[in-house]
Amino acid sequence: MGDIIDVITSRKSIRRYKPDPVPDEMIDRILEAARWAPTGENYQPWRFIVVRDPETKNKIGRLAKLGSGSRMTAWYCLGEMQERFEKIKDPEKKAEVLRFMYSGEVSEFAKHAPLIIAVIGTLMEGSVDVPYDISAAVENMLLEAHSLGLGACWVHGPVASTRDAKKFKEILKIPTGMGEYKVIAYVAIGWPAEQRKHPRPKKALEDMVYWEEYGRKERPKYE
Repeated sequence: MGDIIDVITSRKSIRRYKPDPVPDEMIDRILEAARWAPTGENYQPWRFIVVRDPETKNKIGRLAKLGSGSRMTAWYCLGEMQERFEKIKDPEKKAEVLRFMYSGEVSEFAKHAPLIIAVIGTLMEGSVDVPYDISAAVENMLLEAHSLGLGACWVHGPVASTRDAKKFKEILKIPTGMGEYKVIAYVAIGWPAEQRKHPRPKKALEDMVYWEEYGRKERPKYE
């Protein structure tokens, strides 16, 4: 059996796509990968809504822009965003990057993807495990899409608030009862139209791993 680490370490989030459609057989493989994700007590609470209609994608894109814009405007007012991009020395470029962020345009990209798959979880089956099970399913989707040569991006921020999640449900006609369905994320998928810098810097493993107890970085020797 091959080592999946090569797929994991070469995957990257893609936010710009070619207009070419994603074949049905590839969509089915991505959904099949999600179906085999680990799930507590085998509840399998995930449900998937495949969206290709341009009007629906535009509605999702507008909601994403408004949702992210409101949050990032707050970060801008607090000065956190300026600190994040302080390494950009060109004032015009920095101003454009900041505008792109606080306007919410940074999250609008999904409307240009050929395919969006909304991932929701039923709270009527194993509700305690739903966020964890769904997250595992989304990761499987991202890895399978990448293995097929597609680009994908896990989008959570625009449905993070209760208000926006309700609007998202209304767009896709998902029941809005409090104890019915949890909106976790949606995944934008398409053929990559960008070459992102990769790999992005990752923290060293020794900076995040402890042995036997918190703070102990020395690996113990076992006989």
